[in-house]
Amino acid sequence: MISVGLFVGFLLAQVDGVAPDQAAAPPITTAPPAAPPPAPPPHARTAATHPPVTPPPPPPAPVSAFRLSLAYTRVLTEDGDAGLANPDMKTNAVSIDMAFPSNNYVRNHLALGHQWESLGPYSARGFRIDLISLGYPIALVSSEVRLDLEPILTLVRGEIMWAEGGNRFLRLESGFGLELSATFRRWFIAAQPAIDFRYLFWGGGETVTGFARVIPLRIAIGHEF
Repeated sequence: MISVGLFVGFLLAQVDGVAPDQAAAPPITTAPPAAPPPAPPPHARTAATHPPVTPPPPPPAPVSAFRLSLAYTRVLTEDGDAGLANPDMKTNAVSIDMAFPSNNYVRNHLALGHQWESLGPYSARGFRIDLISLGYPIALVSSEVRLDLEPILTLVRGEIMWAEGGNRFLRLESGFGLELSATFRRWFIAAQPAIDFRYLFWGGGETVTGFARVIPLRIAIGHEF
């Protein structure tokens, strides 16, 4: 009995000697690691790696339409240095004229034609080519019937001719014309008086340079697209 009492007293002494802090200390816990952020959806990843491409702006609309016409030209008179012009010459031409569309107010013209001329027993045929021509159409009336006035500057015109029973020759000219056209439902008719300046004749073993004045009148009918 004495030994049992001593053992119980020893246990009570051990319990009384424990520090209060040690008896009341809560258990130590470790916070779980933070979860990784969710992955963006596939379309978001694509947009982040490949930004959207801005489409290019549309091309500017043409200011003037393409015009195709059939034209007849009659030279009313010509005069100037000998070898370049003859007032009695009768000259005519039929040509196809193309006025190309433009994004500004100046448009290019190209004319390809057949020309024939005669003076007494002399006659010749060949090509009449307006190689570089610039026009500036000005709208006079904008209604169902449209009226346009177009100054046309011809920088280079070539006439490649074959004389009957003779040699071929080349003439070079430049000039200025004023075309008045009336358009209805994309069909048009135009008249153009002009003044041309001939400055070169080459052929038959000779070259003639100088100055001659040529006055042609051109009538055209055509369609614009």
